[in-house]
Amino acid sequence: MTVRAGVIGLGFMGRQYVKFLHQLEGVKVSAVCDIRQEVAQELAEATGAQRFAGAEELASSADVDVVFVCTPEDHHVPAALAAINAGKAVLIEKPLAHTLEAGRTIIRAAQAQGALVMVGHLLRFEPRWAAARRIVASGDIGEVISISTRRIGNVLDQQVLRGRTSIPLYYGVHDLDIVRWFAGTEATSIFAARRTGALRSLGYPIDDLYSVVLEFDGNILATAQLGWHVPAAAVSAPTTGFSVVGTRGTVMIEQADTGLQYWAESGVRSVNPITDVMFWPEVHAVPGGALANELTHFVQCVRKQAQPIISVEDAFEALRLSLAMEASADQRAPIQLSGFESL
Repeated sequence: MTVRAGVIGLGFMGRQYVKFLHQLEGVKVSAVCDIRQEVAQELAEATGAQRFAGAEELASSADVDVVFVCTPEDHHVPAALAAINAGKAVLIEKPLAHTLEAGRTIIRAAQAQGALVMVGHLLRFEPRWAAARRIVASGDIGEVISISTRRIGNVLDQQVLRGRTSIPLYYGVHDLDIVRWFAGTEATSIFAARRTGALRSLGYPIDDLYSVVLEFDGNILATAQLGWHVPAAAVSAPTTGFSVVGTRGTVMIEQADTGLQYWAESGVRSVNPITDVMFWPEVHAVPGGALANELTHFVQCVRKQAQPIISVEDAFEALRLSLAMEASADQRAPIQLSGFESL
């Protein structure tokens, strides 16, 4: 069975989806859509897909079995609803939505239609994080005491993003989802402080850094540092990592340790396609890494009518924790999550 895919939104991640889906066995990119007609036309010609002017037209096409929503998060609702109401399976690039009410709208529609919906939380499909999660779940390191995550991006990222999204929505949903996954239980409180100034001085309307503390059921304490303030010249600085400490051991990931380094007089880029061997690498035109794992898993779920390993409720909780993080920083006070908006 060939799965015919339609991709809505052809920014950086949307183009990655098209590229990988086009190379996956048993998948055909049959439709693409973007508000930039010239970008959509270019990808349509490269893949043999049909270009559609809007999300509803693409979602209702008889030549589309599944829809991938890769628009900015504040445009997820209309694209996701168009696909759900057309009876299509849907993968939404993280985050689920830009507000909790928008997230609820998507989930209610999916429940009403019995639709298969998954949100692309990529780290759950990255081999190192998946292996570490298996170690924790096996009990080898004992009872989890603490979890720590650090993801501090380079200001060069803002040459593309230009303040379009926030640290909570861009990084928070990644790392707080992973922290919750490893804790294996629910967060009870969150406290966040933030720092602003460095990026705004460069003309980008965004904060520099959030420092976050979470308490979980089971007496687990977690911390997160999330930001974008690493200077451009330090593009290869190892500023991303993850660790879990248990009563009988630890497990640690240093994301920058890939075994491959690359330097050139022509300069370096914040995201270098040559040195990426973990998230969306290609080996002799065969897609690999976390993105290939994610897309393959979703396609298998479609074929088997199975539930994905990450539910829309998981994605909603990641969004809720991220927005609670922002609310805590706004209020300069801890947020008790039992009283913060739930699904």
